[in-house]
Amino acid sequence: MKKLLCAMLAAVMVTMSLASCSNNGGSSSDTSPSSDSQSSESTPEGDATTANPDGPIAIVVPAAEHGWMAGIAYFAEQKCKEMGLEEGSGYKLVTSANVNEQANQIEEMIDFGASAIVLLPHTDEVSVAAQKIMDANIPLIVFDRKVTGDYTAYFAGDNPGIGTESAKLMGEKLGGEGTIAVLNVPSSGSVSTERVDAFKAEMEKSYPNITLVDFTADDFTQQSGLKTATDVLVANEKLDAIFSIDDESSLGILQAISDAGRTDIKYLSGAGGSQTYFQKIKESGDIELFTATYSPSMIKDAIQAAKDIVDGKEVAKDNIIPPTIVTKDNVDTVLDANSPY
Repeated sequence: MKKLLCAMLAAVMVTMSLASCSNNGGSSSDTSPSSDSQSSESTPEGDATTANPDGPIAIVVPAAEHGWMAGIAYFAEQKCKEMGLEEGSGYKLVTSANVNEQANQIEEMIDFGASAIVLLPHTDEVSVAAQKIMDANIPLIVFDRKVTGDYTAYFAGDNPGIGTESAKLMGEKLGGEGTIAVLNVPSSGSVSTERVDAFKAEMEKSYPNITLVDFTADDFTQQSGLKTATDVLVANEKLDAIFSIDDESSLGILQAISDAGRTDIKYLSGAGGSQTYFQKIKESGDIELFTATYSPSMIKDAIQAAKDIVDGKEVAKDNIIPPTIVTKDNVDTVLDANSPY
């Protein structure tokens, strides 16, 4: 009888031990939004969490020869070299002209055996391809612009913050009265949407007597800014300010104002942190210029996160960098003759 009781007690203990192991395994693999805060807000610390721990870190970004986007590629290369990564075996940087090319590059990087992929999407149209990264058990670090679907980590400037802070400054400057033209650039995806929506929300809340007039540009370039601003100036005989969501666009808008000989516009915003626009702020006279900026150098944080995740370190899921408002009063603190942007 005593032997039977001992055998039964041993069986119960083994069963309890197995149940405990099963519960721990289920908890650590649960990545649904309803799981605990660690799995939904950060990557778990532990062993390497990638299908290809020895593969290179892939950096997939839009192509650009100048401006903020060109700064991204510059700082990405710089960071990889600082980390001692060899091109090809340690990292691979690819650029694309459009969504379709970028989607193809994503599949190529998956097939190439990337350990992690840092992605700055053209727009959220690349989301289907981005999901393939997650499906392949490769960490996806999304940068600057969001995708629809899941990701491992996200790094971006505070785009709604840019809209909100710009609205506060511009509304105060105008004394709560006047007309502002608001630039939209749908091709930039969530960047445009978040900045413009937040600007309008703050205006509606704090400065309801200010009239907003929408206008749209094709992309973040001086040429597009010049063209669309020329049209909006013709359509509106009186404007007090222009809310632009990009420094390159603002340079084109500034040219359009000058070409039209307009003296009614007193304030023009920007966003991004262009050294050329910083210089314009410093030299500004009749039109008061300012910009809300976060540096393209923050791509370094995204690349470091990719390496940390591959190494099994914990990384916060959402990482938002607040904007800095640059005016004539503080522009000297950000002017940098050696900057690539």
